Amino acid sequence: MLDSQATLAYGNKRMFSSRILFCLALLIVLPCAYAQKTRVSTAKPSGIHLTLRKAIQLAIENNLALKVAEFNPDIADARISAELGVFDPALNFSAIHHSVNSATDETQTGNIGIGIGGTSLYGTEYHVGLANSANGYSHYSTGAQLSLTQPLLRGFGSDVNLASLRIARNNRQISEWEFKQGIINVVTQTVFVYNDLYAALRNYEAARHSRDLALELCKEEKARVEIGVKIDLDVVTAQAEAASREEAVLLATNNIKNNERFLKQLITSDTKTLLETRVTIEPPLTDAIGEINLEAGLREALSGRPDYQQALIALQTRHINVVTARNSVLPRLDLVGSLNLLGLDSNDIVNSLRFFDSNTRNPQSWSVGALVSMPFSNRTAKGNLKAARLLDAQSLVTLKQLEQTIIVDVANAAGEVATAQQRIDSTNEALRLAQESLSAGEKRHAAGSATTFEVLQLQKSMTEAAAAVIRAESDYRKALSEYDRQTGATLLHNAISIAP
Repeated sequence: MLDSQATLAYGNKRMFSSRILFCLALLIVLPCAYAQKTRVSTAKPSGIHLTLRKAIQLAIENNLALKVAEFNPDIADARISAELGVFDPALNFSAIHHSVNSATDETQTGNIGIGIGGTSLYGTEYHVGLANSANGYSHYSTGAQLSLTQPLLRGFGSDVNLASLRIARNNRQISEWEFKQGIINVVTQTVFVYNDLYAALRNYEAARHSRDLALELCKEEKARVEIGVKIDLDVVTAQAEAASREEAVLLATNNIKNNERFLKQLITSDTKTLLETRVTIEPPLTDAIGEINLEAGLREALSGRPDYQQALIALQTRHINVVTARNSVLPRLDLVGSLNLLGLDSNDIVNSLRFFDSNTRNPQSWSVGALVSMPFSNRTAKGNLKAARLLDAQSLVTLKQLEQTIIVDVANAAGEVATAQQRIDSTNEALRLAQESLSAGEKRHAAGSATTFEVLQLQKSMTEAAAAVIRAESDYRKALSEYDRQTGATLLHNAISIAP
């Protein structure tokens, strides 16, 4: 869970439950607060005040896709445990009673056995146990058994027998990187929407200011017409421009509402409840990072981008599959052996205890041998090996292709940051000149040497210059966020840590 320092933990069920409780509390408390404020008809609509960090925190906590992805590491852990269980020894117990009835005789036999068996990480199959058999009511036989089967070719070695476990562990790492990629995408999207909303708010102020300038000029023209200095055409021209700019104000207002909804969609899963809730935001910080070191960015991307790390792990899995497939092509050659320590047959149960007498030589039996299996063509194993090698080679080419993509992505993102920085400087200079031009035009208009249309055009130019500054600053912050995503540095630069 992302705490007050933007820390997100996953893989811990208790922490996941606390996040659920927090979200439920958020969805319960906020609507209640809104309801209390709207009971009186004269009350103003309630609102949410956000900073960018708070918006990112809420977006991570309420993103359902992240909650789904949060299960994957636990699922992968369960599969690792399942693969480890292959090497768990098993306790075996058997009890069999057999009866044979004939016309002249009746035979009763029974067998009881207990033992432990399993498989080692080198492929060795083992069984150790005790067995007791009875023939009739007084004839007993007791013995100890040990049997081993050791593959010497196919199925031999830890590389083969631990392959599934290593693949399961690789899948665990992939699930972690997928989760990180999901967080990075949510953070980047939140930064984009947050900056779009802030830009919409600034554009609204610029549109209102432009409209107010036109209305003020319209008043001045009316006053001049009344004293006979101006004609009605100048008033109509100013009125028409003011009406046009009123439309821009309306469009800017609607743009704010749209971006508010987009942001609320990210920070809460109950958008319907908060649909009429006003969102206010703090201005996002603009951190000037100076000139970007592209080589350092590429190194950071190759070590921190989740998609590249997933590709590396996938390539490791392909290598494991090749080893397994290569081993399956080998013929089967197993060394087998067994040792039986037999108790002495007796007509009395007491005499059967001689098995435990160190002065008595108990009968023994042992065996050793080899099992060989060699398919004539072995096309299945050879086909699987060829496919595994081709997939391994394909994964290597895919990795190289991804490296090329990363180089281009990082370079393009760095270029966007540099361009946005230059745009901020140029648009601010353009705005300064537009303001000076408007001031000079207004003075000329007051002196009667500039027309109303000229002043309106200068006002429009200044408004467009202001809008360009807003776009440049917003694009710069978004470009920084995109650069962080392309280099895999989003979590670091937003102080987000993921606990194991």
